[in-house]
Amino acid sequence: MSQNRDMGNQMIGLVRIETRATNDAFHIYPQRTHRAEVLMQQAALRERKPIDPELRRYLDAIAPPAPPAAQPSNAEMVQARRALMMKALEGRTAIPGLPNGVQVRDVAISASLGARLYTPPGATKPLPVLVYLHGGGWVAGSVATHDPFCRLLSEAAGIILLAVEYRLAPEHPFPAAIEDTLAAFRWAAQHAPGFSGDPRRLLLGGDSAGGNLAAVAANHLCAADAVGPTALLLLYPVIDHPGAAHASYTVNGTGYGLEASLMRWFWDQYAPGIAPDHPEISPLHLKTLPALPPTLVATAEYDPLRDEGIAYADKLKAAGVAVTHHHAPDMHHNFPVHPGTVARFPQSVAALNDFAQWLRTNLAGAGRP
Repeated sequence: MSQNRDMGNQMIGLVRIETRATNDAFHIYPQRTHRAEVLMQQAALRERKPIDPELRRYLDAIAPPAPPAAQPSNAEMVQARRALMMKALEGRTAIPGLPNGVQVRDVAISASLGARLYTPPGATKPLPVLVYLHGGGWVAGSVATHDPFCRLLSEAAGIILLAVEYRLAPEHPFPAAIEDTLAAFRWAAQHAPGFSGDPRRLLLGGDSAGGNLAAVAANHLCAADAVGPTALLLLYPVIDHPGAAHASYTVNGTGYGLEASLMRWFWDQYAPGIAPDHPEISPLHLKTLPALPPTLVATAEYDPLRDEGIAYADKLKAAGVAVTHHHAPDMHHNFPVHPGTVARFPQSVAALNDFAQWLRTNLAGAGRP
């Protein structure tokens, strides 16, 4: 990948990279037009690449059975979502690229907040540090479920990765996870030299709900803290509330792994009673962005979260942020990261390698005098 950040539209591997605001199918919000109307019109007009057939077979194979006659309690649903993500990991008899030479150890950020450090092999000098937040709708997921992705990304990008075991909803609703994210980043800034990290090259990133936490925390850090992230990695992020009526919630709402109804339930667990357009939970609604670092926003065509991710990439670009938009035209939500699909498909491997190359390119000189 060229180190020139204004690369225009390219094909890299099996996915599309975009870094310029255009008026094509991925940039669909002309001024003076109601955004929801434009989204609905675009959804009807766009020609989509068919979903990958291997992915379609996989999704059909893991599709849940008919719902039970008796509606489960909320507590039962919480436990079921957590068990399902762990089951996806335990069902992988082998993951390409693993085991690798990444060294792993658990650390305590505070008495109530833990994390896991991933250090790539052969490190001889201080390395960039990525503070990473896992996905799972703020309700499920853990350091353990995302361990394969973290090991692969640490080695591929040549970075130290700090995966945060933030508090989950509904036991710990908003703003607990944001508080943990900020605490973890500030801890990394203070302690990086102690684990061979470079405190001048601190990154922030996450997938899905973790991408939401990373986006919100970056806005905090870049607006108020002396030390902010030098790059931002937002993978298939939650950026807006379901009530915003993005068209992808309709066209991709069922049959593609992440169901629109499930996302609405996740929101109910995470932010009950919070205004849906509050920028602390829906960063797309932040009126004035701080000066943010180079940012990669990844989206997938068959994802309910597609349109809000695209809209956020546009918003950042309009604010002058150096944005790389990584779009997978035939894949679904979080395919390179989720424990069930990490390194399962060629597109999963290609996307992870693209993320790693972007990190290497943007961190080559970051933080250096």
